[in-house]
Amino acid sequence: MLTQTDFSEQALHQLWQQGRLSAALLRTTEGQIVEVINPGNHNRDGGPDFRRAALRLAGKIQQGDVELHLDANDWFGHNHHLDPQYNDVILHVALTGPNPPEKIIKENGLPIPHILLSLDESYLRIDATTPQPESGSTSPSLLECPLSRTTAEKIHATVRHVGLLRLVAKAEAFAEQVANTSWDQAVYRGLAEAMGYDKNQEPFRRIVDLLPVDLVFGELRASREMQPALVLDAMLFGSAGFLSAWPSPEKIPDAETAAFLSPRLKLWEPLQHALQIRPLRREAWQFFRLRPPNFPTRRLAGFSALLLKFYRDGLLEHLAGLFLSSSKVSLKQRTKAIVAELLNYFICPADDFWRTHYDFLSIVSERGGRSARAEDENITTAQTNYGDLIGRDRALDILVNIVLPALWHYGRQAGDAHLQNLVQEVYGGFPRLQENQITRAMRQQLSQQHPVSRTVATSALTQQGLIHLQKRYCRPLRCEECLGLVG
Repeated sequence: MLTQTDFSEQALHQLWQQGRLSAALLRTTEGQIVEVINPGNHNRDGGPDFRRAALRLAGKIQQGDVELHLDANDWFGHNHHLDPQYNDVILHVALTGPNPPEKIIKENGLPIPHILLSLDESYLRIDATTPQPESGSTSPSLLECPLSRTTAEKIHATVRHVGLLRLVAKAEAFAEQVANTSWDQAVYRGLAEAMGYDKNQEPFRRIVDLLPVDLVFGELRASREMQPALVLDAMLFGSAGFLSAWPSPEKIPDAETAAFLSPRLKLWEPLQHALQIRPLRREAWQFFRLRPPNFPTRRLAGFSALLLKFYRDGLLEHLAGLFLSSSKVSLKQRTKAIVAELLNYFICPADDFWRTHYDFLSIVSERGGRSARAEDENITTAQTNYGDLIGRDRALDILVNIVLPALWHYGRQAGDAHLQNLVQEVYGGFPRLQENQITRAMRQQLSQQHPVSRTVATSALTQQGLIHLQKRYCRPLRCEECLGLVG
């Protein structure tokens, strides 16, 4: 019989990632059947082992993270039950081990279904010695893609069609959120998740729960004697836990940081008391293996700068106004103007402080000194310009994945076909986003017979089409349905 020492965690990860655990084994300790729709993305940094998995648990589809262990007791041994990074875990998979726990509990107190695998299963003995793939390998594409063997015209038409399907799918996901909350709160939550990137989405979601958008905008509109930017910063950074641990500003050794924090610290104490906010701990945020421009402190500053542009009129009303304002120019010119205006709203340059700082613990001196955090992270803190708080690439990503789907659903809900059509036109006019592993693999896959690699993903719409094609049709091998999408 095998023991834990005969089997590696890497091998267990591989079993999960490649879907090599048989359906008979995918049953929780409470007897729930688990169907793996998407195993998630393998996470090699801190936090759960697989991010954004999709599972069917007891007949219901759930999305979240998955954590795997060689010993079921490691969940508590590694203190995951005390770590909010693991609050999005929807399944725990582990080898049985001695005296496995009856329940797995998250930091927020909620239980997690878990699967216990016996060490005497024959598949473990086989797969423990199976060669592992090279690091950095991507999810495989179809070696024989039926769509790639059609015509170049059909390939392009299919990608464009599926790009529109992705817009509708995102709009429908947004509709589910709106059913349980307000329009602005749903957009607000989406923006927060986008600013959290992969590693800090959970604490950003918790900020949204602590500070609902109506509360935030209400405070800003009522703060006539104080600068709204300072009030908003105080609420966001205070709720995030970045103001709680500071001494009096005069004890902060960096004069620029002290000048930035002083007015926000003064506002935070009465705001926290009045709003009865229990802030997050700084430990809830992930800094590990992040470049300084992507630190959550700078992302929170970008979130603050973005919200400041919308608090007077509200998020959705303001955005819809950009589309529906009267204009005598042609549709093509109007589409181009809307794209430019949207980008102008969502790109947020850094002010004097955030151009040279990435955290309140980063002490930037004129002589290029090094802070305690910089010594730990091996980051040089010379007078460096860390760039925009929200740059063009992130602005494009937010607009394509959040704002346009929200506005498309808004038009559908209001019975405004004109707005829906205009959103689709603007969507088609958006420039391409940054390329990723999926778009690169799909361009190669679709070019097996025709040289379409350079022409099949020239816009955001067609890039989104490639992503949707891979996730909805290629990965589950729905080739016949794919071929029938466009006549």
